[in-house]
Amino acid sequence: MLTKRNSMSPFNIICKSFYEEIKPFTYQRLVDFGECYYYLRGTSLDYVSTSVITRYENEDHHTFKSRFDHFGETEKVCIERLEVAPPFKNKGIMTIMFCDIMLALLTRSLANENHIEIKFVNTSDLIKDGEIVNVYHSVMPKYKLSLAQPSSSRIVLEGRRTKANIDFYQDVYYIFPLETRAEDIAYYTKLRERKMQLLNEKLKEL
Repeated sequence: MLTKRNSMSPFNIICKSFYEEIKPFTYQRLVDFGECYYYLRGTSLDYVSTSVITRYENEDHHTFKSRFDHFGETEKVCIERLEVAPPFKNKGIMTIMFCDIMLALLTRSLANENHIEIKFVNTSDLIKDGEIVNVYHSVMPKYKLSLAQPSSSRIVLEGRRTKANIDFYQDVYYIFPLETRAEDIAYYTKLRERKMQLLNEKLKEL
């Protein structure tokens, strides 16, 4: 199944490989190259946001053993960076980048062969009013914070740290099972379209 990017996109997006090769954005290229830069069309601005993912492809069996024991082996991906330039924060761009990553992983040619396990680096590093705020809580279906490794939930948190005398978990692991693939694709397709429409409205105000 292929998902086309919304034609209303205000971005020119490029993908950059480890070897500095630069190509126009496609979902498959995002997975293969791992690094993307988003530029606003019709402006001379430097890129306004960037994303970086890493896929684990070691032949060692333990590389694919899931932290969720009942899922067995999984394909593992790490979202290492989702950054937006300060003037463009809180406009939905980070969510759009996240949706692009998810749709790239969920719709590529081999996506229906494995459960996908994703590690989010340093996603809980926001403190508001004395409480830990996880920046992904509003964009992952059935998201639920848990201090223990669950037997049925998708979520598990590891890497406990302390900041401002508050304990929290730095790294979040989330699994996307084969059974929910169609549901997840529909969810992120609709979320991306909605955020893109809202972004276009906000850009008119700049």
